[in-house]
Amino acid sequence: MAHSPTAPSPTAPLSRRRLFLAGALGLASAASLATIAPATAADDAWTEEFMTRPETREGFAIDDMDQWQIDNARFIIAAVKGHGIGVEGATIVLSTAIVESWLYNYEPAVDADSGGLFQQRPSMGWGTYSEVRHKKHAIDAFLGVGTRSAAPGLLQAAPDFAAWEPGAAAQLVQGSAHPERYAEQVAAARLLWDRYADDVQPYTD
Repeated sequence: MAHSPTAPSPTAPLSRRRLFLAGALGLASAASLATIAPATAADDAWTEEFMTRPETREGFAIDDMDQWQIDNARFIIAAVKGHGIGVEGATIVLSTAIVESWLYNYEPAVDADSGGLFQQRPSMGWGTYSEVRHKKHAIDAFLGVGTRSAAPGLLQAAPDFAAWEPGAAAQLVQGSAHPERYAEQVAAARLLWDRYADDVQPYTD
């Protein structure tokens, strides 16, 4: 859960053609369509619906990710790359989202008023109810980019984040009661980067 801390001393989203095929074959066939029609970065179309759609399912296993989890991992990579941030920053962002939301965009408040990919809390300065549940806004707030969040993001809390242990940098931003959990997902985060980064173009809005 993202408090306001103090500093210490994807295959791509389904294209219209693949959505049509998924409707014809059944939603369970969506994952296999990635094999039938491999996606490239040119197919990525991050719509407002994608950025704000409620996703409330739970569970994370890197080799059993569903399409929403894959798409969210890819979008995180695209958004981070859009800010000129590479693997070190992406690892911190991805490991945090894995821990906080299993790479789903939580709509309901599951812990106090927290929500979204990073379980950011409006009451702690992370933005409005809608902003913490908007994937691009939430990623920018975590990074400390833009003006929507009053809480310090990664670039403010640890401008030298590339030299940090990723789990420690994530904890610096999040202020979690369970700081050890971020380090546990660093290997998964790096694997997601290795799988998808070459096929995802930087995203800017």
